[in-house]
Amino acid sequence: MNTRPAAILLDNCLLRGGLLALAPAVLPVFLAGCSQVEPQPDFARARQLITERTGVDAVYDPDGPLLTEKELHTLLADGLTLDEALCVALLNNRQLHAEFMSIGIAKADWVQGGLLANPTLGFSAQFPEGGGRSNIQAAIAQSIVDLWRIPRRKKVAQAKLDETILRIAHVAAQLATQTKNAYSQAVAADELLTLGRKNLELVSKSYEAVKAQREAGIASMLDENLARGQVLSAELGVRNARLAAANAKRRLAQLLSIGRNVDDVALSDRLPDTFDHSRWTSGLPDKLIELARNSRLDLRALENAVQARLAEIGVEKLEVFPDVTLGIAFERVERRAQPGRDIAADFARASIANGALTIPEIQSPRERRASESEEIDAILGPSLDLTLPIFDQNQAQIARAEYLHLLDLKAYEDLYIRIAQDIRMATDDALTAFRNAAYYRDELVPQAAQNLEFATASYSSGRTNILTLIEAQRVSLQVQRGYIEVRLEASTAMSDLEQAVGMPAEKMATAPDLSVPPSNLTNDSGERGR
Repeated sequence: MNTRPAAILLDNCLLRGGLLALAPAVLPVFLAGCSQVEPQPDFARARQLITERTGVDAVYDPDGPLLTEKELHTLLADGLTLDEALCVALLNNRQLHAEFMSIGIAKADWVQGGLLANPTLGFSAQFPEGGGRSNIQAAIAQSIVDLWRIPRRKKVAQAKLDETILRIAHVAAQLATQTKNAYSQAVAADELLTLGRKNLELVSKSYEAVKAQREAGIASMLDENLARGQVLSAELGVRNARLAAANAKRRLAQLLSIGRNVDDVALSDRLPDTFDHSRWTSGLPDKLIELARNSRLDLRALENAVQARLAEIGVEKLEVFPDVTLGIAFERVERRAQPGRDIAADFARASIANGALTIPEIQSPRERRASESEEIDAILGPSLDLTLPIFDQNQAQIARAEYLHLLDLKAYEDLYIRIAQDIRMATDDALTAFRNAAYYRDELVPQAAQNLEFATASYSSGRTNILTLIEAQRVSLQVQRGYIEVRLEASTAMSDLEQAVGMPAEKMATAPDLSVPPSNLTNDSGERGR
């Protein structure tokens, strides 16, 4: 039996005529394998979109340094402004960090979509019984379906990558809106706590005055008890206001991904006291609707999803022929080993046969080479493997892709239509809140303060009873609370309007009248364009 190593069995014919002949075909495959996943430009695109939609320049960079605990401590020690809170949220929020990883995943899918399938290499060596030359078979094959699939796959992957970038930018814009609202709520809670403490101080002074009057015989025990009841209620209100203020700051800290205690962090900005709604004309909602339909990132993300689904339909149609493989096959046939010769025995047999001494026949080297040249030593040729689409023509996956396309298209149409009512509601909410805040500031607050002043003076002079003073204090407290709450509503309504339009209020104020037609995916009613 032939026991030589298999490597020795590969003769020059296999090496030179087989593998070397395949080098030009195999080289591009190996070069394609050098593609790397480099999402940094896509990270930059997302960060640019986030800056445009939020007005904040400092945005998380997966390749950049994170905020350190020392930097956060220094920032919070000096008080926290709204702009600083937005920067910290967009730099430090861990959920936003996780969303950015989706860009890397989508980029990896994009790179994968452009790669050829790996070639297959087959080799076998079969050793003949009794010794001799082994049978060697080798083949290298490459699936060629990727040649027409790759452009479609790349188109799908690019649309999904764009969709991911737009979606993450929209998520960041939502985070900015949530941060603004949380900051405003924390400021309002602080103002309510301050108001509660002032009210406690006020009713405590009133109680001391009533108590002194009772001791002087001017006021009754009932008056003192009523005044003391106001103090007890005010103390309870301060406790609840302190808890509400602390929890509001904690909710803000959650959005900023801050784990340290923030109860004592000072919020530097106040709720707005004045509201300019001179630009809020009757035609503004329609202008904002048009602006939103051209700038909303979630709408653009859905549009990219629809385009990706269309490309996926094309990919599934190409799957009718799931596998077409071209290759080159090589085979070197086996050969039985020549038996060894006994020259003495051959001489004796030839002499006996001829009746005289006879030299046996011996084949010359030239004759042996001529004889061997007539034998087929090895075969080399192309191969083709094709899966016939007889039973499975991928019709189910094609139909599935078509329905997924319709599903995303309907989601796009739904959002396109809903934007109009979202804008109208947000505009009306903001305008109403602005007017209510102005009404509180100009009418209710001065009126309540004047009533409290009159009631205090009247009670001190003995012209009214304690109930009138208590009622004036209650109304004054209620009005001041209402003023804080309506200012909070106005601030929140503006943030919600920014989110509904898809850009900061500063950009809305300077946006020109748009005449851009609706997307070619839908008409004005949101139905699919023809």
